[in-house]
Amino acid sequence: MNPRGRIISVEGIDAVGKSTQSLLLETWFRDQGRRVTSLSFPDYDTPIGKEIKAFLGGGRDFGPEVRHMLFAANRWEKASLIRRSRLENEAIIVNRYTESNLVYGLANGLRLGWLAGLERGIPRSDLVVVLDAPSRGVASRRPGPKDSYEKDLELQARVQTLYRELAPKFGWVVIDGSKSVGRVHDSVVQTVKDNLDLGAKS
Repeated sequence: MNPRGRIISVEGIDAVGKSTQSLLLETWFRDQGRRVTSLSFPDYDTPIGKEIKAFLGGGRDFGPEVRHMLFAANRWEKASLIRRSRLENEAIIVNRYTESNLVYGLANGLRLGWLAGLERGIPRSDLVVVLDAPSRGVASRRPGPKDSYEKDLELQARVQTLYRELAPKFGWVVIDGSKSVGRVHDSVVQTVKDNLDLGAKS
């Protein structure tokens, strides 16, 4: 059986609105009568996710290679769930997926080929939506304590530039994330309609 479910990755720098747009897209799919699996990475509830949370919070001192191996391994923990959801014709919405590790890894000085190898074998995205907004403009959107990646504005700026540079190479769709929540959602939905053949509902 060929998998019919579609994986939609919602990408972008921290605080650009990925969680909000992922939730709105999930609601839209459900309103269409479609079953949905929603995931968010890092998933801090898994054993590897707890290690990620520790180093992002300053409790571990890992080098960039180990950090990005853990990010990839966190997705491997959910790979079987994603495969099953695809076979069951579910829409799979992922807040940060394999593309995030490529971009952040490059921003941390790692090689694209090495990073891609860590993710090889994990089900690939059918559509990647990149929310794009000025890094310094979105930093204030998320109040409260920030992890080490969120606090590093230079890293966020490099990541934003890399998303823009890699998007045409890999076919990612860039959407202006600086607009109102409703207008961004409308753009995301239109992008889904334009780029995916969702097939029959289950």
